[in-house]
Amino acid sequence: MFLNEEQLNRYHQQGFLILENQFSSTEVSILRREMTQLCNIDRPERILEKSGAVRTFFSPHQYSQTFQALSHLSRLVEPARQILKSEVYLHQYKLNTKSALDGEQWEWHQDFLYWHKEDKMPEPRALNIVVFLQDVNEFNGPLLVIPGSHNKGTIDLESNCSSWQSTLTADLKYKIDKKILSELLKDSQIVSITGSAGFVLLFHCNLFHASAGNLSPKDRFSAFISYNSVENTLPKIDRPRPEFISSHDFTPIQSCSDRVLKETLSSGFLQKSDTIDRHMLGQI
Repeated sequence: MFLNEEQLNRYHQQGFLILENQFSSTEVSILRREMTQLCNIDRPERILEKSGAVRTFFSPHQYSQTFQALSHLSRLVEPARQILKSEVYLHQYKLNTKSALDGEQWEWHQDFLYWHKEDKMPEPRALNIVVFLQDVNEFNGPLLVIPGSHNKGTIDLESNCSSWQSTLTADLKYKIDKKILSELLKDSQIVSITGSAGFVLLFHCNLFHASAGNLSPKDRFSAFISYNSVENTLPKIDRPRPEFISSHDFTPIQSCSDRVLKETLSSGFLQKSDTIDRHMLGQI
């Protein structure tokens, strides 16, 4: 799938783009079932809320052939290549649960600030693609964005905390204050990202975004796939964040056909050394 000129212009102007009806109900069911199983696995990649509920599961593609296939689908990879004007690799991949009542907030932030300060990513030549696996409404903690805020550049913030764990929790490491938020909203407004299960959001790594807690009785599942340009790879640094948070495998993503997602249904979980079957992959 390729974006048309109007969609590309909207993305570059607003910093985000919503694509509806990108995944069928069957595909959503497959992904949702697989995500539930993954989140029951006790591993370092699984991050918990203070309540004990699952907040995030990182690097699902290392353990699930279904989620590995998702990150290779041409309907996601091709728009990323278009926007970044280069081949792309998988910088970060996570599943966010936003648990019912226990799902805590994500404070206002720019992803690139973390990727630059923590991982030394050189330039904001990266984007997130979010696949929503449930309906998103005003009650279940929708993602909030500030249109055009990516055009402000990276707003540098300091933190007294040295732990990488604080880059993952509700109490984020780098915080904006009321003054910065007011400045961002002088010529913009907060937009709530809502839609039916199977819709997709693309957004710039410098776009300010946040979300409140989930006040509904159902968990809200979503997959966040962060692609970076192969021309913007990370340098070697002392004490990097774990590989499951910030990948140093800069291999360009090979796109695969949409049928692959269903073909992985009976494949089961992966060992970390496994990959998608070669016959499934190929430049589209």
